[in-house]
Amino acid sequence: MTAPTQQAPPSDATVGQVATYALEAAVAARAAQLVIRAALMRDVVKLWPLLNKARLAETFPGWLTAMTSLITNYHGQSSAAAATFYRAARATALQSPTPGSLIKPAPSPDPQWVTRALGFSGPGMLSRDTAQPGTALSTTLGTASRIALDGGRTTIGQTVQADPAAVGWFFLTDGDPCHWCAMIASRGVVFKEHSMDRSNARFIGEGTAKVHNKCGCTLSPAFSRSQQLPPLNDAADDVWQQSTAGLSGDAARAAFRKAWNER
Repeated sequence: MTAPTQQAPPSDATVGQVATYALEAAVAARAAQLVIRAALMRDVVKLWPLLNKARLAETFPGWLTAMTSLITNYHGQSSAAAATFYRAARATALQSPTPGSLIKPAPSPDPQWVTRALGFSGPGMLSRDTAQPGTALSTTLGTASRIALDGGRTTIGQTVQADPAAVGWFFLTDGDPCHWCAMIASRGVVFKEHSMDRSNARFIGEGTAKVHNKCGCTLSPAFSRSQQLPPLNDAADDVWQQSTAGLSGDAARAAFRKAWNER
């Protein structure tokens, strides 16, 4: 399985054509991340039989070691793919090569964080499999994919912060996101001077953006304050403006969630 590739625009392309190319390149970059996620999930399923519910004390350490190595590997792949995309996107926007030293790859995931996350999703959820078969595996797949794809999201976020030519980043969804991802997308370009520190604490991640398990959304760099955005981002902003008038904080988020889910 391979992700679609994106050709550079011709040298005589108009500003509008370059903007369209930039958005198409972001979509192709997200597709590359989904290819990585699919390969990861396939391998997580292969490792799942190593964890034996009847012998957790014996089998958890080996499973955890294998899973940590697997997730770290795919986290690196996600970071590398994001770096390749960033270099190409910046070179197109600025019409000049991207210095290799500019890219800020995501550090490997914290082993203690991975241990806590997998301890909850694996052994911690196995007790629920009796009532809802597959709960533990499903939760583990979601946890593993979130941590792995944080490699790409964090690489984009860190590089945007370090790049004087970048003005911020925007969220790219699958076109039919959950209310949380739609809310992030509705912000349009998130400029460097802003942050997600006040985001809903239930959606915590080690990366730049606070995302949930199984999230396949990605970050894309913006090199102009008039960055062309996906139609979904603009539609989500319309829902936000209409549903949250006069509200703030939790009340605004609740109103948006209701409006988004009922649209």
